[in-house]
Amino acid sequence: MQMINGSGRECYETVRMNKETFIELCDTLRNKYNLEESRECSLEEAVAMFLETLGHDEVQRQIAKNFQRSQETVNRKFMEVLDAVLLLSKDILKPCHDEFNQTSNRLYSNKRYWPHFRDCIGALDGTHVSVRVRSDQKERFWNVRKQFASMNVLAICNLDMKFIYAYVGTPGRAHDTKVLTYCAQSDTFFPTPPEGKYFVVDSGYPNRKGYLAPYRRTRYHPHQWGDGPPSSASEWFNKRHSSLRSVIEHSFGVWKAKWRILKNEARYNLPMQCKIVVATMALHNFIRDSTTKDDDFDEYERMEEQELNGSNIEDAAEVEVMRYESTGDTYMAEVRNHIAESIWMLAIS
Repeated sequence: MQMINGSGRECYETVRMNKETFIELCDTLRNKYNLEESRECSLEEAVAMFLETLGHDEVQRQIAKNFQRSQETVNRKFMEVLDAVLLLSKDILKPCHDEFNQTSNRLYSNKRYWPHFRDCIGALDGTHVSVRVRSDQKERFWNVRKQFASMNVLAICNLDMKFIYAYVGTPGRAHDTKVLTYCAQSDTFFPTPPEGKYFVVDSGYPNRKGYLAPYRRTRYHPHQWGDGPPSSASEWFNKRHSSLRSVIEHSFGVWKAKWRILKNEARYNLPMQCKIVVATMALHNFIRDSTTKDDDFDEYERMEEQELNGSNIEDAAEVEVMRYESTGDTYMAEVRNHIAESIWMLAIS
């Protein structure tokens, strides 16, 4: 109660959200997802302990000390709140009603994107989260480039930085394209792009119907434009495409910055780590939906692309040496060429 009624900054730093959003989350978990308080611990305290654990990657021993509770109480309340947030994720971690038929304001209000990318409905990419696995599983989950055991999380976000799909638990050695192929073919919850619509993807994915990739062997990442401005239709396309696709990097950035348990070495086993990933994505969306502005989201929205995409320099090098050869798609190649020509004609006019 001291945290809730005291400094707004203290509340934000402790539970990684504003007081108004925290109270709204508690009410939502109580009224819609049957989270109950107990005689020895209020619902607000249970949620606060849960959020501090995720937001600061605290061990339960430290949480017990902070809140003057037993470790048994902390562990039990953590599991109760986690179960409730996972129920929330089923309702919030998916496309909203009529999602793909609405035009994003980010597209419509920006001449760099409109009307060229008017059929874009979001961005898709993979990211890695540390996992703790048995020794006999470590080879499958070992991420050679990052040098730690990880799961490859495939995520899709809309242009408002909200996750609308996530597939978690894939071993870190799996290539992004293979993960996407499996999800698109085998996961009934995968949001297949409607006819004529597409997600923007990076050059690690093929340019197929429903997935608009940049031109390969052409300047793309922000650090590559130091040699001069775009000088061809394909370069103009790649520059605009990179800027638009940065929404998924924004989303990953604020998600991992807010929930620090995702950035450090995993202390939980794989099934629990998967639940934590899903729960933090649901919390990410809940905060984004809140009417109260959030400092972390505001910071990433203000970031320049150069700051945000620094990690992509390594990804670009990886694309050049991977064995996968894009088969492409005639329809999507025509879409890409049409967009490139329309941007180019405006640029030289």
